[in-house]
Amino acid sequence: MAAILLEETRGTMVENRRRGAIVVVDVEGRRVAGYGKPETTYMRSSAKPLMQLVLVESGGFDHFGFQEEHLAVFVGSHTGEEPHRYWVADGLAKIGLTEAALLCGTHTPFDRKTATALVQAGQKPTVLHCNCSGKHTGVLAYTRYRGDDVSTYIDPRNPAEVEIIAVVADMAGIAPADIVIGIDGCNIPVFGLPLENMALSFARFGAANYGSAARREACRRVAGAMVNHPFLVGGTGRLDTDLLQVTRGKVIPKIGADGIYCLAVPEKGLGLALKIEDGNMRALGPVVIEALNQLGILTATERQALAGYEKITIKNNVRKVVGELRPVFTLEG
Repeated sequence: MAAILLEETRGTMVENRRRGAIVVVDVEGRRVAGYGKPETTYMRSSAKPLMQLVLVESGGFDHFGFQEEHLAVFVGSHTGEEPHRYWVADGLAKIGLTEAALLCGTHTPFDRKTATALVQAGQKPTVLHCNCSGKHTGVLAYTRYRGDDVSTYIDPRNPAEVEIIAVVADMAGIAPADIVIGIDGCNIPVFGLPLENMALSFARFGAANYGSAARREACRRVAGAMVNHPFLVGGTGRLDTDLLQVTRGKVIPKIGADGIYCLAVPEKGLGLALKIEDGNMRALGPVVIEALNQLGILTATERQALAGYEKITIKNNVRKVVGELRPVFTLEG
């Protein structure tokens, strides 16, 4: 990808450079802006909103009596706070399963207060704390709705997974066979595709004007759930949550692990995808906000509300500011 997106300074010197690529396209896949050389990479958790489209458009979402809150947590990468765990557990109950059905594994909650409370109580994280437990519950729901084997819901050969992959491919404008299948950190299939196609999938998702009437309605409902329940999409201190809250749906974002970020700008019919080449996650905030600024998306008020992501300082062990993260790219037409 080669192009330098961001510099990390220490004192008067640049200590680290974060390279990567950004691409912005319209709903027809035409390049609007970009920087660097987009390549094929894994979409990671940025694919979550697309993965849940099939549950909604098939009728499975309504069949189980899910609420918008369930959908928001199904597409989220949550911090493991109590509301997240509640809606995941409730979603499992609605399909007649328990957390024992989740094959996502466990990790320390992203939310520090939640993690600290577990330690103080002498407890260990459960699968409900996993940031992908919502996605897994949504996939389980679709697998159950179809009548497929829920014990193999993470197998890319499971018919439910095959359909999910087909929907992601369709939204991205490529053939399912052209998607590279890997295994994500949460043990479920992850999709490798060109960055341009990720951007196209989000342009179509946000505009909700592609495909059948059922697909368009599913896009509107998934995006609406994210806008109406931003906390469930991320949580405390998460860029996705704050972008949704601050822009009130003008931007529909979804973070992915290892430096992936996708977003839609529905009113402009745009989709953006970016990758930090070395997977550095703390570079995402400044790069995402700078890209939105250069595209003229954020108002001055919105930019001020998101300043904590745009201007990140580097502090040492005694909390002294010793450097900063600064974007250094200019989007090209």
